[in-house]
Amino acid sequence: MSDVVDIAVGISVNKTFHYRVPEELQAPLVTGSRVLVPFGRRRVTGTVVGFPAAAGVSGVKSVIEVLDNPVTPELLALARWMSDYYLYPLGQTIEAMVPKALSRSRLKKKKIVRLLNQPAALRGTKQTELVRMLSEQGEVELDGLTGFSFSTINALKSAGIIEVVERELPPAAPEDFIPVAPPLLMPEQREAVHRINEAVAGAQFGVFLLHGVTGSGKTEVYLHAIQQLAGSGKGAVVLVPEIALTPQLLGRFRKRFGSRVAVLHSGLTDRERADEYRRIQSGRVDVAVGARSAVFAPFEKIGLIVVDEEHENSYKQDEGLRYHARDVAVMRAKFQNAVAVLGSATPSLESYYNAKNGKYRYLRLANRVDHRPMPEVSIIDMKTRSLTGLYAPTLIEAVKQRLERNEQTLLLLNRRGFSSVIICRECGAAIKCPSCSVSLTYHKSEQNLKCHYCGFITRPPAACPACAGIDLKLLGSGTQKVEEELQALFPSARMRRMDSDTVKGRDAYDRLLQQVDRREVDILLGTQMIAKGHDFPSVTLVGVVDADVGLNLPDFRSTEKTFQLITQAAGRAGRGDAAGEVIIQTMNPNHYSILHSRTHDYEGFYHEEMQYRSELGYPPLGRVVKLEVKSPKESHAFEAANTARNRIRSLIRGKDPALLGPAPAPISRVRGQYRFQLLLLSPKREAIRTLAAEGRKAVEEKYGRRCKVIVDVDPVNLM
Repeated sequence: MSDVVDIAVGISVNKTFHYRVPEELQAPLVTGSRVLVPFGRRRVTGTVVGFPAAAGVSGVKSVIEVLDNPVTPELLALARWMSDYYLYPLGQTIEAMVPKALSRSRLKKKKIVRLLNQPAALRGTKQTELVRMLSEQGEVELDGLTGFSFSTINALKSAGIIEVVERELPPAAPEDFIPVAPPLLMPEQREAVHRINEAVAGAQFGVFLLHGVTGSGKTEVYLHAIQQLAGSGKGAVVLVPEIALTPQLLGRFRKRFGSRVAVLHSGLTDRERADEYRRIQSGRVDVAVGARSAVFAPFEKIGLIVVDEEHENSYKQDEGLRYHARDVAVMRAKFQNAVAVLGSATPSLESYYNAKNGKYRYLRLANRVDHRPMPEVSIIDMKTRSLTGLYAPTLIEAVKQRLERNEQTLLLLNRRGFSSVIICRECGAAIKCPSCSVSLTYHKSEQNLKCHYCGFITRPPAACPACAGIDLKLLGSGTQKVEEELQALFPSARMRRMDSDTVKGRDAYDRLLQQVDRREVDILLGTQMIAKGHDFPSVTLVGVVDADVGLNLPDFRSTEKTFQLITQAAGRAGRGDAAGEVIIQTMNPNHYSILHSRTHDYEGFYHEEMQYRSELGYPPLGRVVKLEVKSPKESHAFEAANTARNRIRSLIRGKDPALLGPAPAPISRVRGQYRFQLLLLSPKREAIRTLAAEGRKAVEEKYGRRCKVIVDVDPVNLM
């Protein structure tokens, strides 16, 4: 073996570096080893990505320490693809894949106190007492030594009588569950399981789109397909879009597969994630369930990767390495000759387009389990109906009926807070965030104004900051206001609100979901998080309070997102024995996204939406890369964006690709940074990625740290 290694360091540099390996460190070193290396005046973590025959430059520095070997050849190949595709440094790409606490130098360890020598004499009763305890017990955890001061411990340590050593904590033992027998499948489910199992058995890469209406039993298809992997030595990965969905799904998987299920998501502590990662590496786990980052579960062999609710935008990382977990899952399956299953009642247009064109295999579940009927959907035109506060009389009466029948109601309003904005009635100015170009949202329970982009909080002003006027008015409605009006209408109802203001802490989602399951909640009110994949058998009414919230946002996906949100919310109704009803309040009753959601008509929506996408060349017919240039100075951001545009235009030949911008982002200032955007559109993905990289390079060369350029390949959010 050469004594030179190629290292991808975990910092923002777009190349790798050569280091020498001391002889004593060569034996444990392999491709994928993580190491500690000097970099300038710092010590940084890096990953061995190759063994060149010789150093490319003179004066090569040496590796300091070998930390661990967490990156398998398959994961390293995936990291290389991600780095290239998303135009992100390889070292930082690997860092995003591996839990931070995995390296020995970063692991939580416990401190142990041990007796070294039995002393002839001691000073004081406390020293005598501690030595006697250690003589009897052998060793004691430092944290468990209550009643002994640090001076007592340090005196014995200095005298060489005791020592304090660090020892890595053992992984926490997973809670055991009693496996349960699987239910019988419906014919459509059996056919889907058969086709998936057939593909897995063939050990050939393939992708299935499992398109099943809400309540059709997609999760049971996943469970049966994974069951067939038992004894094969291959693992399975199951992704869910939100941490909130993990406890409910995890419970179902552990009831089927016992303790051989791991969980990976950002809600765990660093140590917990490291423990679960090691369980997977050790072969003690067959299934990994979790949110976005679970796609990197370190199985040596994988048979099946499931992406549940594959249409969800939360699979796209919105900072740092801006990867899309669904697309990464497909590529990982390809690298490991595995099968990927993408499941949804409202597939993304990209996935459905791939299925229609033969790139993905199509599986359809057109019926609910036990042939339960789809909920009836009615639309209320809010332009013509009288209101009781925020609610039409029809919706109020429907909620009342559910309370009388001891059934549950789910109400969706995709807006947090009490009121969207405070305006001055004298000059018309809104109270805005000082760091972002958005209005502050009023939260009545906390009596404050919040910015939902940067977290700024302040008290409501007594007078208008612009004109000093005192006639200030609350406009718009958030979940807090909806909740207050509901409580006035139904004072005896047991009501809970689910949004990011009320559901805080790692166990809060699970506790609230358990309350709903135990029927301790009559009305569950919330933002979009209540519409995602939850199974509430006693919910018979779903009300969409304002279906138009996201419909007119300046984003080409706004109509698709609206259709998906309404359809998914509607799908929470009637999943038990009682029939379901859905009531949609809207100012746009004839909009095609509303009309198609009323009849659960995905295909109709797809064909109508594709007409608009084809006119502009937007995905799935074309590819998009977004460049965002930002700076604390607006002039710098604008000039730098034009520098990127000029470099890109100089390289474009002919009419393709299209270059739009630069233009201010729809939210032009966030956290004190002015933002300008450019969009590259083309049917040819590779061309626009190369051009985007050149645009970023031009800005970095001219402006250095004065401006930051972010390249977002396949963006899902243009706000």
